[in-house]
Amino acid sequence: MAPKVWQLGSPGTLIYGFYDALRKRLNRKLVHYIISCSPETGNCVVLEAGSGTAYASSILCRESCIRLSVAMDIDPEALREALKRDPHLCVVVADLTALPFRSGSIDITWNSSTIEHLPEPMHALEEMSRVTRGGGKVFVGVPNVYGPLGIQRAMQTTAAGEWIGKTFALKDVRNMVSIVGLSPVDSFFYFFRFFVGVLGKKP
Repeated sequence: MAPKVWQLGSPGTLIYGFYDALRKRLNRKLVHYIISCSPETGNCVVLEAGSGTAYASSILCRESCIRLSVAMDIDPEALREALKRDPHLCVVVADLTALPFRSGSIDITWNSSTIEHLPEPMHALEEMSRVTRGGGKVFVGVPNVYGPLGIQRAMQTTAAGEWIGKTFALKDVRNMVSIVGLSPVDSFFYFFRFFVGVLGKKP
């Protein structure tokens, strides 16, 4: 199997377990943010487009305001791990640049620490916007070039640099969100400013 540059170690290893614990802490905070963005009427359909082991989706699907939480990832191994942890999850194996969902079928489409690993991040954002309904929201979070990962520029050719992926400034993310036809309505830095996120609203 080809190495996964976005993953530290393999499931079951010590380093993977440490990284997974950090990711769970991060995802709990992101879940609270996603819930705060959901429609006031509830009955919300949420897509985590690039979910990995989908810890956040497991939490979201148990919230009363969420009708359906879908975890989607290109890595079947990650989704198998997700289903071992939570057999009730709704999971889909798919490519983020070719989402298998109808246009305008999702209320909130989101990911964190995902598109920086893609050769063409804009293609992923275009797809995330396409499947989101009018009035719905898209959230994307990426490594912050001005945060603690600022040294990543000097690490790009190393294994650690590959794991981190590309880094972005807030203005870059806002611009990308605008290019795909979304209106940036909120932004914030999270996880000790390692990441920067932008929330866009679809007209």
